[in-house]
Amino acid sequence: MPVLSGSRTLYRLIYSSRQQIPPADLEHEVGAIIRASIRNNRDVAITGLLLVYEGYFLQALEGPAEAVVTTYRRILDDTRHEGAKVLIAGPAATREFADWNMCARRMTPGDDAILDTLNARKLFQPETFSGPAALRLLKVVRAIQDRTQTALPG
Repeated sequence: MPVLSGSRTLYRLIYSSRQQIPPADLEHEVGAIIRASIRNNRDVAITGLLLVYEGYFLQALEGPAEAVVTTYRRILDDTRHEGAKVLIAGPAATREFADWNMCARRMTPGDDAILDTLNARKLFQPETFSGPAALRLLKVVRAIQDRTQTALPG
């Protein structure tokens, strides 16, 4: 478990895990995860992003240290995934995902730039990512999500 440096310090934790959701149920279950996350995270000032791709979850959580660690412990008990591995955890200077209590991005063929990068790695195995590499990937996903939302007709 990550070491806390103060319960009010802005803290970021990024982890990967292997999905345990039947493919036919994935969209419904990810929707349920996001709805519960938004409800729970808003109350404790947590923001973040969940990437769903190739049977994996890659997630960033950021907020007060105690809230992030408590949330991560709750996530560990969720049977919809297994093999959770913390890739990076510690104080953060700023929030990277400040606009979302939780956002999920399921990669689709329309996400060519990201998919080309991920596929260049041959096999997507986020548990092998360094913390900085995982954060860079999630920031790219965030930027695409921002552009996609901006492009939607209002």
